[in-house]
Amino acid sequence: MTVTAIIAEYNPFHNGHQRLARAAREAGGEGAGVVAVLSGNWLQRGEPALLPKGERVQAALLSGVDLVVELPLPYAAATAERFAYGGVALAEALGCVDRLAFGCEAGELLPLEQCAAALLDPGVDAAIREGLGEGLSYAAARQRAVAACLGEEAAAPLSRPNDTLAVQYLYELKRRGSAIRPLPVLRQGAGHHSAAADEVTSTASASWIRGRFLAGEEEVLRPYLPPASWEGLEAARKAGRWADPARLELPLLAALRRMAPQDYAALPDLSEGLEHRLQAAVREGTSLQEVLERAGTRRYPQARVRRILLAAYLGIPKEASRQPPPYLRVLGMNKTGIRILAKAKKTASLPISHSLARLERQGGRAGELARLEARSTDLYGLLYERPVPCGTDYTNSIAIV
Repeated sequence: MTVTAIIAEYNPFHNGHQRLARAAREAGGEGAGVVAVLSGNWLQRGEPALLPKGERVQAALLSGVDLVVELPLPYAAATAERFAYGGVALAEALGCVDRLAFGCEAGELLPLEQCAAALLDPGVDAAIREGLGEGLSYAAARQRAVAACLGEEAAAPLSRPNDTLAVQYLYELKRRGSAIRPLPVLRQGAGHHSAAADEVTSTASASWIRGRFLAGEEEVLRPYLPPASWEGLEAARKAGRWADPARLELPLLAALRRMAPQDYAALPDLSEGLEHRLQAAVREGTSLQEVLERAGTRRYPQARVRRILLAAYLGIPKEASRQPPPYLRVLGMNKTGIRILAKAKKTASLPISHSLARLERQGGRAGELARLEARSTDLYGLLYERPVPCGTDYTNSIAIV
């Protein structure tokens, strides 16, 4: 059996995600399997997922994915570099993954591989650090450094969202000397942050879909979602089991105002002096947006600040995303997924289980990460229209389709 992995958020699962899963299966041939390494309830933008992970897992399993394993919180709510680091590490740890599929704007592998290879060059790394010292954001410093090495045109993938993430996946595969082969799939239709849907291709960006849902206009979303995903959204609305990001603002601000100066210095992804700027912004800001505007600069974009603030709220340790994942947690599977899991149990290099309690009993870093995951789910449950008690990450059953 050929197994292809996809690293994803599915926020929510839409037609573009289904097309990528189909492309992954077709590339694997007869009897192929598709594994998703999926972010949990908190995501890379420093925000909660619209639907809880269980709903997103169910939609994926009914729409082309066979097995879902969880990307733990410290990597899911981190930079693109740490997100890719965690996702590729878990795909590798399964021990049975042949390919890694990803959507991209480039549509071909060579320009992405050239950028990834450049990022492994110590000279490019030094040029990135130089750009940071000049006050550039990491993204701007990286693109300038790669352009100086390869030329402006060759560095163009680093200016496009999906291509940037694809480059990070390739970087991780190269850095590890991984035998997993990359599978680029051309993204079609609506762009990553497109403000409109593409009726011709029946595609829409996840951000556009979330915006329509939050505005109470979910009926217009039906053409852009696989049936299982549409039904999941509709059921979540009726049950009040969806996360409203507006409900996060006051609890987050309250947690930030309670922090001591030394607490800011212990946050992940901080550079020199940013902790003082953050503390001042929290003291002066009366809304989350105002805190972001006061703390953000050219070097510290608001997206980075938002991730840091979320880390403070959830209690993500400073170095958590710089250490390799300590376990593989299975969130769901179908019949093909059961076969993949049976294979992985013979080849995996990490403990593998669907039970968070069992993984917690591994102790050490696995125990710490499992408890962090459970606490973050408890906080996520307060964002529902009808909040739920603590402990659901221990008691929710695995999804089997």
